[in-house]
Amino acid sequence: MRRFIVGFFATIGIFSAALLAGLIVAGLWWTDGFQSEEPLPQRIVLELDFGGPIDEAPLLPELAGLLDDDAPLSMIDYVDALDRAAADDRVVGLFADISNLSLGIAQAQELRAAVFRFRSAGKTAIAFADSFESGGNGPYYLASAFDRIWLQPSGLLGLTGLQMEFPFAAGLLARAGLRAEFEQRYEYKGAASAATEQRMPAAVRENMTRVAESLFGQVVSGIATARRLGGGSVQAVVDRGPLLAREAVVNGLIDSLGYREQARAMLEGNSIRIGAYLAGAGRPHGEGTRIALVHLDGAIVRGEGGGLTSRGDAASGPIVAALDAVREDPDAKALILRVSSPGGSYVASDTIRHAIERVRESGRPVIVSFADVAASGGYFAALAADHIIAHPGTLTGSIGTLGGKVSAAQLLRDWDVNIGRISIGENAGMFSPTEPFTNSQRERLRRMLDAVYADFTGRVAAARRLSADEIDALARGRVWTGEDARRVGLVDAVGGYAEALQLARNAIGLAPDAPVERVRYPEDEDAWERLMDLVRDRGLLTSLQALAGLASHAHIIGEGLDAIGIRPNGTDGRIQTRAPAFVIQ
Repeated sequence: MRRFIVGFFATIGIFSAALLAGLIVAGLWWTDGFQSEEPLPQRIVLELDFGGPIDEAPLLPELAGLLDDDAPLSMIDYVDALDRAAADDRVVGLFADISNLSLGIAQAQELRAAVFRFRSAGKTAIAFADSFESGGNGPYYLASAFDRIWLQPSGLLGLTGLQMEFPFAAGLLARAGLRAEFEQRYEYKGAASAATEQRMPAAVRENMTRVAESLFGQVVSGIATARRLGGGSVQAVVDRGPLLAREAVVNGLIDSLGYREQARAMLEGNSIRIGAYLAGAGRPHGEGTRIALVHLDGAIVRGEGGGLTSRGDAASGPIVAALDAVREDPDAKALILRVSSPGGSYVASDTIRHAIERVRESGRPVIVSFADVAASGGYFAALAADHIIAHPGTLTGSIGTLGGKVSAAQLLRDWDVNIGRISIGENAGMFSPTEPFTNSQRERLRRMLDAVYADFTGRVAAARRLSADEIDALARGRVWTGEDARRVGLVDAVGGYAEALQLARNAIGLAPDAPVERVRYPEDEDAWERLMDLVRDRGLLTSLQALAGLASHAHIIGEGLDAIGIRPNGTDGRIQTRAPAFVIQ
């Protein structure tokens, strides 16, 4: 045990020191002007090397300026690079290695549209993969937008269809002495059923079957159109998959077999990666009437979030601050809000929705662009916009709510653990995990969820001009694809960044080809200053210093924990109750 603790804190201490040293070196390198600024060559092949999933917003925007072309790339980076290259006479082609790419259907649609725009400028695009055997349908769906697709001779085309799997663990939880006590509004709101049910409820199966049919239909039709094949023939090939490389060529889904360098040799020019290209050529939409861009990316939570150490959360505090900055900027004439969120806190979603409403009230049109998912709180926040657009494959809607807790009362009894309670107030322990809901507490929970659901559906009805009967048919927790959401009136149109920018132009009375300056908010500051602000504001330096101090006393901590029998995965035994996390996801 002591060895574990000592090693753990020593590792943290080393990491902390290394990180601090790295930040100092990076800052000196940046501020002393050692960054290379070599001019771009006259004949460029833009290279996209996808290393995994694509984030909608930069992974660490505070560090992006310091890392140059090695910074984590977001969806907007890829789209900007392709659009800038389409208009750049120096760029003669595009080479994309998608061997390790993982992306959703809507993300593939965003990139497909950008590749088609690149090709429409008379330029050649080649996709290569060593194998299409991971990442789902998205990678090949994207590849089908290129002029030619190369596959390594030993690779597979793993286009086998679409399967969704949903675990239902109520039985497992029961055997562990745990009981999920959740309420939902209503039958299609399936998130909690994973813990409350032993098998898929009929309503959830009905809903998700339609979603799967819509998504895969989009993939099949998109491949068929791009590859000049019939939809029936693509479906027949899918049913025979996965295909060996030569089988994929025979069936018209792959153009050439070979290795990466052979595929790359088909394009003559100097390879330039996206980061270096954007740094040298500049982004498109760099001057003209200012249009703001704000990202809402991740599960929606209240407050400020975790800063540099947080991932996957869309904290209401920073998002509202960015929206307020747009509202207060006299140069910003319109706003594009890019949403990629499965939902989250009802309160935080409402906070963001209200901030968007204030931007509109200031006279600035608001265009919301949905990415891979804009469900529950993500959809709720967007209701204040003038226009909402989604990709055909965006998971949209899920207008409903849920709340509750997991009770460990039986588990504690099974292990002879007795909880001593001091409660002041009838419902003081309502959300304690050590006891189940009483009848009155469950009734109170239901009333709270009813109020949230009424607010949600009422705001959707007002924003989308729908009657009570129409809302009832569209809500109750249903998930829609973007194409179906457009059909039933939950979004206004289908499209992505390019269409959102065009709508923003129209909304402020600009000509379709009028120049615009698209600026991401909060506005980029000097990269080193932003990093130092992050350190000061989020207490990163203090935290690292504290961890380094702990590391110096690791052996004492280890011996002390050993003495009282605490193991690495243990706790100090205290159980604290907490307020409910009401979600609309």
